[in-house]
Amino acid sequence: MILSVDQQRAAVSLSNIWNFHTWWPWLSVRLLHSLLYILGAYVISKIWGMVLKRISSAAEDDDPTTQNELERRVETVTSILKRIGNVVLIITVCLMVLSDFGVKIGPLLAGLGVAGVALGFGSQYLVRDIISGFFIVLENQFRVGDVVKIGEYAGTVEKMYLRTTQLRSASGDLHVIPNGRIEGVTNLTRVWSRAVLEVGVSYASNLDLVFEALREVAARAQQDDFIAANLKEPLDVAGVTKLGDSAITVRLWGKVEPLQQWAVERALNKLTKEVFDERGIEIPFPQVTLSLEKTAQEVFRGKP
Repeated sequence: MILSVDQQRAAVSLSNIWNFHTWWPWLSVRLLHSLLYILGAYVISKIWGMVLKRISSAAEDDDPTTQNELERRVETVTSILKRIGNVVLIITVCLMVLSDFGVKIGPLLAGLGVAGVALGFGSQYLVRDIISGFFIVLENQFRVGDVVKIGEYAGTVEKMYLRTTQLRSASGDLHVIPNGRIEGVTNLTRVWSRAVLEVGVSYASNLDLVFEALREVAARAQQDDFIAANLKEPLDVAGVTKLGDSAITVRLWGKVEPLQQWAVERALNKLTKEVFDERGIEIPFPQVTLSLEKTAQEVFRGKP
């Protein structure tokens, strides 16, 4: 059987496909290029991480146990930049590998653009979450390490992404909140916080003596190393804040370092108990006074 010229060429091409010496050099070069692309992306990722780490180190202060405002903001921004950088590197390497293997990435990019627009229309909530996350970081509304209240959830900001925010509550629960659903934020640890001590005293107490005792608590607080290190201003006796059923509530408060208000309040509670015990000031417990009508009194006395 005599083959035509086209059939002979097709047969030669088919034989070349199964010829190891024909396709292996081409494939080996592409695999080597792919390995170099991946290695280069790995090196760039490490360099990018080192740069971000140097920026974080430059923002750190001399106290390794706590984070100041600048440290928390830098940690938030650098963590987001690191994730964005890794995503960009992965996409770039994939496109370079595809291009090296002969895939035309121009139409692919155009198709991705059209798909992205369609996805944007179909995923409005996703786009809203990302845009909201961008403005949260840009406006510095809160950062990793801040204690915030978002709607019905409250806790420490553990992680921040452009789409979601993760809060860790005091009980250990992890709340994941889409950024697009954040309509208002209460930041409990921005720049400064306030330690508030409220204690009840009996109605029989002399309030002048109670206020003098609170001023003694404030003076001892200045001598306490922990409390004094976290105070941003001297403690102030605010006076009477409430007339309750069984106690008069008085208040002592002052500005403290962020995140330290709860520890300072616990220390102030201890000092207040000590001072009140020394001065004989009663911290009452709830009491109920019963008033019986005349007929009820006669029944209890055994009269008919």
